[in-house]
Amino acid sequence: MVFHRQNVILIFWLGLLVVFDILLVSSIRVTFDSKQIHFSDHLTTSQKAFHYGKKSLEELDNEFSKEILPSVTLFTDHGDILKTTGIRCEVCHAIARHIKEFLMLNTTQEITIQESILICSLLRLQTQRVCSEIIPKFGPWVITVLAHSVFSAENLCTKSHLCPKPDIPEKPEIIDLPAPITENHHITVSEKQSDNDDQKMWVVHISDWHYDSEYAEGYEVNCGEPVCCRPPNAFGDKATTPAGKWGDYNCDVPKKLIESMLEFLPTAVPKLDYIISTGDLPPHDVWAETPLTIKENTNQTANIWRKFFTSAPFLPVIGNHESAPVNSFPTSSISDIASISWLYNTLSSQWNDWLSTDVLESIEKHGFYAAKLPKDNLRVLGINTNYFYKLNLWLLMRPKEEWDPEWMLKWIVNQLDEAEKLGEKVWILGHMSALDQDAFPSIGVYFSQIVARYKDTIVGQFYGHSHWDEFNVIYDKSINDSKEPEAVGVAYIAPSVTSYKNMNPAFRVYEIDKMTKKILNHYTYSMDLQEANRLDKPEWKLLYDAKSLYGLENLEPKSWHDLTEKFIIDTDSYKTFKKTASRNHYLDKYGSCSALDIQCRNRIICKLRGTNSGHGPFSDSELCKKHGWFPHLPDDWFLSAALGKHVNVFVDMDKIDENNKSIDDDDDDDDENNGIVFEGLSKTIVRLIMRFVMGGDDAVCR
Repeated sequence: MVFHRQNVILIFWLGLLVVFDILLVSSIRVTFDSKQIHFSDHLTTSQKAFHYGKKSLEELDNEFSKEILPSVTLFTDHGDILKTTGIRCEVCHAIARHIKEFLMLNTTQEITIQESILICSLLRLQTQRVCSEIIPKFGPWVITVLAHSVFSAENLCTKSHLCPKPDIPEKPEIIDLPAPITENHHITVSEKQSDNDDQKMWVVHISDWHYDSEYAEGYEVNCGEPVCCRPPNAFGDKATTPAGKWGDYNCDVPKKLIESMLEFLPTAVPKLDYIISTGDLPPHDVWAETPLTIKENTNQTANIWRKFFTSAPFLPVIGNHESAPVNSFPTSSISDIASISWLYNTLSSQWNDWLSTDVLESIEKHGFYAAKLPKDNLRVLGINTNYFYKLNLWLLMRPKEEWDPEWMLKWIVNQLDEAEKLGEKVWILGHMSALDQDAFPSIGVYFSQIVARYKDTIVGQFYGHSHWDEFNVIYDKSINDSKEPEAVGVAYIAPSVTSYKNMNPAFRVYEIDKMTKKILNHYTYSMDLQEANRLDKPEWKLLYDAKSLYGLENLEPKSWHDLTEKFIIDTDSYKTFKKTASRNHYLDKYGSCSALDIQCRNRIICKLRGTNSGHGPFSDSELCKKHGWFPHLPDDWFLSAALGKHVNVFVDMDKIDENNKSIDDDDDDDDENNGIVFEGLSKTIVRLIMRFVMGGDDAVCR
């Protein structure tokens, strides 16, 4: 989970805004070698036009395609309209190529970054130190993505209706899945589950560590930066609200808190069969993180693991914070532009004490793996959910035919099909649930289809990312099926170890039937930070067990769905869930819901049912109808290049004809001979960005 998500998104889109300002502002001359392009006659946007209305990005995208882009007029130097000349597509590609070249110039990037730092500081989006560190890290990434997606020739010219739509296979609504095996090898819960302790397994689930090696007792808790309790800050060690010895609520966690938790683990379970970690190891100081600091942090964490994890098998997966910049996970299809192999190789070398050679090789290749555990007839799929993540901007650059990023869903299906044929049970580990609001909606649809098909094989799913103690119910709902969705799976979302943003640190324990590998119950253990700091004694205590707290007969998917139904009519059970979500009874807050009102409750229930931002199996129900503005992102989210109304592009046809060969080529042999001039570029794209940034709590992702 990214630190203080509203500020991060604001800073990120600020970089985009400055890029577009440099491209779109009036009276700016840019040079490709000795060739000049003149941006002139900037259209001033009225206050009414700048209003960030309640339109979704999909609606804006349609508006641009139908109203704005068709109004772009191309003229030759003789006054002819290029749309009638028959070479409009070639000219458009020439224009797009030069815009892309301009974006990729070092001087352009330097100007963009410096302007962004200035605006970030002047608007006090963050402190000067944070602004000056975070924007140089994100700026080149953002600009590269813009150059290869928004301003790619294919995207810009197709959206402008100047070139035909490329023949790219459409994403499927229903993905192809192998037919179920005819003979039923599966064992029912009632037949084989046992109350005998010898027939049980115990699994510890730890997530979102966010270990901060720079945490310093006595430093300011309210330092004015996204993460506090650490140097340097304006207060030094002369704090008004000093950080406690064991951690604090506006900070990530110190080493001694983590070690106290790991020392306590053996007393929390009768025996320890497996330990799983679902990612996010580094702290939330994303402005300061580099590949080197990530390597240092993950190595320190691995050393802590080696000290305590000496017997039970340990199964980790990758979170979104393990990269620098944060969320940056390019696919192998764009390896010529960017690569994340440095991280995969690092983690493989650090995790070699616990994972087999074939698993480590898979991590080095894609960041996901399958581990076979023959003694328990179990297969564990450790998936890389950064390929589901909206804020992984590299996904905007992947080939459009690659609707399944890194083809990981196809790999999951192959693994499940093989496990089904061998009679194995499967656990899926990942950092983020595919039904999380931060995941692309299409991924949630596909993943739900996979779970429905292999519901008898998949017996456990374990995630983190949200920091809350919660769950997602996964449903089987065919595209053409009008019946009530059937609950077929549960994504168990563990609470965070970090106390960042008013959480008490916590971890989960699962009680599992050894025969079926199904979850019988789960237990959350937590530590009260206020008490620990006051008494100078960390005490980890059982906060609750699921069956007792909620009166569940079992932990089957239907039971969790029925619990969400109970929340609708039983105020006490809903309030109980809301309190335990943060493990902080002083806060009594879950997400952005701080009041016990019906709309807030409905939002929470719809989230637990995997229905977020207008997507999910219950999106059409009265309970989950949208209130206010939720961004409805197109599934592929390739943004339109919106040039604005009344845009004129003047082309020197003699120079174009002289160099006609270079128009279609990627090389830029003779830029001075390409005569292209833009006039009348509006701030439409700026309005889009501001609508997105200022759209409220649900308009931004973590």
